[in-house]
Amino acid sequence: MNVIKSGAFLQQCFSVHPLSLSLKLVTPPDLIGVVCTNCRMKHRLTLRQVATLASQQSDSPSDGLVTLASCAQTHPEEVRISFVDVVQDSVEFRCRPCRRTHLLTISQFETQQT
Repeated sequence: MNVIKSGAFLQQCFSVHPLSLSLKLVTPPDLIGVVCTNCRMKHRLTLRQVATLASQQSDSPSDGLVTLASCAQTHPEEVRISFVDVVQDSVEFRCRPCRRTHLLTISQFETQQT
């Protein structure tokens, strides 16, 4: 399988069918996995930085990522992508029950089709 190192496919999935994107993997210190059930693509995001709403921006991605991982384990269906900007290399996740917003600065986007 080819791995495409671009955020364009994640941006396209988010623009066309945002509800088909599901958070499937949170691996501290710096890895996020998102699956698009509509076009059967897997998106892997390598993080540079994580900021959580109502807290200071963390120097280490693992600080904010632990909070996101907790949300993903407790209520995985409620953690959704709410914003993708490949120009600024950022992706935002929102957790509805916890009312948290996680802004991720991405160092590398990777996509592969299954």
